Amino acid sequence: MGTRQLRLNDSVQIRKRIQEFVGKTISIVLTDNTAMFGVLEKADESKIVLKNMRMKNVSYTFDKIAEVYFDTNA
Repeated sequence: MGTRQLRLNDSVQIRKRIQEFVGKTISIVLTDNTAMFGVLEKADESKIVLKNMRMKNVSYTFDKIAEVYFDTNA
């Protein structure tokens, strides 16, 4: 069994598929090239809320997100 990585790097793809990952651990890369890791708490039309490793809820608007990564077991 291996790990598969799903990478969404288009804002249209991210908005369309982000609801699939609510409650799951994801990594995001912001437009300023910083990376964030945490559990996706919720997503709506304009932003996502990520619970980071310090258990703080942080929101990011879609225009600040460059990529979303999700690891799955294949």
